[in-house]
Amino acid sequence: MLKQHLRHFFTATALLLAMTGTVSAVEYKTIDPSASKLSFTYSQMNVNMDGHFKQVNASQFSFDPAVPEQARVIIEIPLADIDAGYGEANEELKKTEWLDISTYPVAKFESVKVQALGDNRFQVDGKLDIKGNTRDVSIPFTFSEKAGQGIFEGEFAFKRADFKVGEGMWGDFGIVANDIRITFSVVAGQ
Repeated sequence: MLKQHLRHFFTATALLLAMTGTVSAVEYKTIDPSASKLSFTYSQMNVNMDGHFKQVNASQFSFDPAVPEQARVIIEIPLADIDAGYGEANEELKKTEWLDISTYPVAKFESVKVQALGDNRFQVDGKLDIKGNTRDVSIPFTFSEKAGQGIFEGEFAFKRADFKVGEGMWGDFGIVANDIRITFSVVAGQ
C-alpha cells in the first residue's frame, strides 16, 4: 500500500513539474513611448538644472525577467526633442559645440549584457553613443510588473566631455559641470 502511494506521489510530482516547466515567463517586447520618461540633471554655474527628452524609442526590445541574460535592447533618443528647462538652452544644445543635432540627430544605447542582481534589481552593460562618440556604460535598474506592463526604472551618470558635448569655451566645467545624471522610467508591453 505504501509502495502504491509513493508511486502515485512521484507520478503526480513528475506531472506537476512537467506542467510547470512548459509555462513560460512573460517577455516584454515593445516600449510605450508615451508612458516612458528619460530626464537628466546637470549643474549650470553651481545651480542644479533639470531637463528631459520628449521621446524614447526602442528599435529593439526584448526582456524576460526569467532569463535576463537573453535580453536585447536598443534605445534611441531623438535629440531635437530635448528640453533643458528653458528655450535659450534648448537652442544652444542643438549647436555643433554641444549635441550637433544636424549631424547626430539621435543618441543611442545598445545592450551587450544583462544580469540579475537579486530582489528585482538588474544591471545592463552596453554602448552609449552620443555625437558619434561611443563609451561603455553600466546601468543598474529595477524591474516591476503592474497591470500587464513591465516597468524599468534606474539612473546613472556620465561625463559630458567623454562624448564631446560642450566643446570650445563650453569645455570649462565652471560654467556647466561635466557630470550629467540620467533618470529613466521605461514602460514596456508584451
